[in-house]
Amino acid sequence: MGVAGAKILIIDDDADFRTSVTAVLEGAGYQVVGASSGREGLGKIAGELPDLIVLDIIMEYGSAGYEVNQAIKFREEYSQGRDIPILMVSSIELDPGTLYSRAAEVTMITPDAYLTKPLNIPVFLDRVRELLATRQKKATS
Repeated sequence: MGVAGAKILIIDDDADFRTSVTAVLEGAGYQVVGASSGREGLGKIAGELPDLIVLDIIMEYGSAGYEVNQAIKFREEYSQGRDIPILMVSSIELDPGTLYSRAAEVTMITPDAYLTKPLNIPVFLDRVRELLATRQKKATS
């Protein structure tokens, strides 16, 4: 898997966000698959086997993204996606580690990276490249 041409799954209930981020990512040479809910996104993991997941928090309910992150990283039925990096993108200003710093289980909902909306596109693309490169290094070592 090279970084260019990597498959990215966007899980976000905002169709406009999915459309605009898809255009940005495809313009940078990535393949993009979209899902409009956490449930739909989880359903696409096995069939699509994305190289990276861009995940919103507030979807069908307020903590859906946290639960999707936890499911991918810790639930056996999604074990094939366990090594897929998750870039959480939300309008919530604080990342989970800061927002829930006193919670013992915060690592279960903490993504590999976190950015806030609206996106700074150059920073977003840099983070995507970094996460894909890190995954590629792990796969080849």
